Amino acid sequence: MTGAMPIVIPITVNMLRILFLSRATKDTGFLYIRDEVSDRIWNTLAGKGWHDPELRAQRFQQLGTSSVACLWGFRAAIQFGNQIGVDSIERRHRQLADYMLGEIAKRGIESWASPDPIMRCAIVTVNVPPIQRMQLEDWTWKKYKIRIRGTEPSKVRLCTAYHVQRSQIDQFLERFDQYRKENQIT
Repeated sequence: MTGAMPIVIPITVNMLRILFLSRATKDTGFLYIRDEVSDRIWNTLAGKGWHDPELRAQRFQQLGTSSVACLWGFRAAIQFGNQIGVDSIERRHRQLADYMLGEIAKRGIESWASPDPIMRCAIVTVNVPPIQRMQLEDWTWKKYKIRIRGTEPSKVRLCTAYHVQRSQIDQFLERFDQYRKENQIT
């Protein structure tokens, strides 16, 4: 359950007047650049056409041979998401995040997530002092192969992406309770 998991929410780039936006996970990603600023963005990896303004944003993908398998997988993922429906996926993100926040609150843990559900979608951030985030992260991974992320000293970021099951959230919470008990943290 990390921030590296895919989160789906609709974004209207024209309405929000976004100049550029990127999102990447392992081997896939996207880059949106509004036409009127594409000539002002510098490409740090040079390949054929990197300096040709006629290519507009396409010049940022001139890095050699693309992975056709990754591109087809990315395309299939988009099609699958569209079949499910972006609104349905976003609703599930929010339901799981609300569930996670409710369960965390029962444990007396401080939420660092926005109180406005519109602002948090599937990301739940909590502050768990005196637990040291890195120790908890190492423990959950080494012992149970549960991946969490966060920031020092004690903030934990959890992602409730649409493919996460409620039972997996419950499993994490059980392990979290176990960690607190084993380390005598109330």
